[in-house]
Amino acid sequence: MHTSKSTSEELPEEKKITDIHTVLSSGSSSLRKKAEEIHESKEPLPLSVRLRKIKQPINLADADTQKLIYELEVHQIELEMQNEELELAKVQSQKLAEKYTELYDFSPSGYFTLSREGEIIELNLFGAQLLNKDRTYLKNRRFGFFVAEESKPVFSSFIETLFTTHNKSSCEIWLYPKEGFLPVELYLTGIMTTGVEHCLIAATDISLLKQIEREIQKKNAQLLKVNAEKDKFFSIIAHDLRSPFNGFMGLTELLAEGSSKMSMDEIRKIALLMKNSAANLNHLLGNLLEWSQMERGLISFAPKEHFLAPILKDSLVLVLENAKEKDIVIDFDIPDDLGVYADKNMLESVFRNLVSNAVKFTPRGGSITVSAKSLPDNFIEFSVSDFGIGMSASLIKNLFSINAKTGRRGTDNELSTGLGLIICKDLIEKQGGKLSVESQEGEGSVFRFTLPRQM
Repeated sequence: MHTSKSTSEELPEEKKITDIHTVLSSGSSSLRKKAEEIHESKEPLPLSVRLRKIKQPINLADADTQKLIYELEVHQIELEMQNEELELAKVQSQKLAEKYTELYDFSPSGYFTLSREGEIIELNLFGAQLLNKDRTYLKNRRFGFFVAEESKPVFSSFIETLFTTHNKSSCEIWLYPKEGFLPVELYLTGIMTTGVEHCLIAATDISLLKQIEREIQKKNAQLLKVNAEKDKFFSIIAHDLRSPFNGFMGLTELLAEGSSKMSMDEIRKIALLMKNSAANLNHLLGNLLEWSQMERGLISFAPKEHFLAPILKDSLVLVLENAKEKDIVIDFDIPDDLGVYADKNMLESVFRNLVSNAVKFTPRGGSITVSAKSLPDNFIEFSVSDFGIGMSASLIKNLFSINAKTGRRGTDNELSTGLGLIICKDLIEKQGGKLSVESQEGEGSVFRFTLPRQM
């Protein structure tokens, strides 16, 4: 009976051991295994010491007691390992948060959280830089305040679409230009947040991209211009240059084969025609050479202060002879002491081309006036006026276009390509002036241009 009683009293204690062991061994198998390996690697403490660490009296047989102590110690190691893992996870999460903050702030895009009214709830550092304000100043400010007037309707529609449809939306806007800063163009992409009536906006600065596109367009325009100039050049060589050469060769052939049968008046007439043809060819070749040098940037630019009278005298020697042959009178209305700040060679070319054109399109017995006067803004205005055949509005519109055909014959069938006026315009603008024209068919033309009086 005593033995039976003893056995019945031990049964509950054994159940306790089983329950405790079940709880303690319920952790992860890999964690449990690692904890057991650590426990086995340690030198075991005396049983009395190990019992004191439990801080509770245990009346069990030595084997059961050691088994319970083993489970408790392994479980303690498991808890310590779990605590270490939690601490490590905490450090890693802090690092990730710092990395996220760093990525958020220094991203190459601006990030904004906006309310339905467009107020800035949150933004990153780059977003503040885009708006050129401190981040603390920008919070609770309306984003639309920084949008340029022409872009405000686009931005308002963008925000309304986001909050109305809850769909992803995008637009392009300009920020309000700041003094001393280049205009900024932004590409905005927006999405709605979940659960709160806020929207998230990503803003990308596309100013450089639009600038690159403008450069591409500029280069394309230059290529078109070069192609047009090439076509013009070949057109002049193929037609305008070949035709007068053929005429000149025909005159020399006529003179060479029939001079013995010609009177002196006939020979003199052919010689005069040859002289005029040669002069026209020389003028054309000079323009072609000057234009090609100008297009390749080979013409030097050395502006100085000059008196006008000597420049006119040097540039109009041949032009005055052509005018005399057509009985055309050229009047000069230029003060003797009037000076100009210009490149001498360029100014001579301008006068030579403008006055030569006036002579070319003025009938025999007509008149031309070359004048100059001071303007109050330190500029001099020059004008070359004739009472010749004039020009139509459509011709004036295309007068300075390289790819338009504006050449026509003069009143004595003189050669004209229109290249001289294009050269004049470029040379005048290179010196800081402007060229303009007024004309009516049958009533003549007036070419005016300005140049600085002095520096």
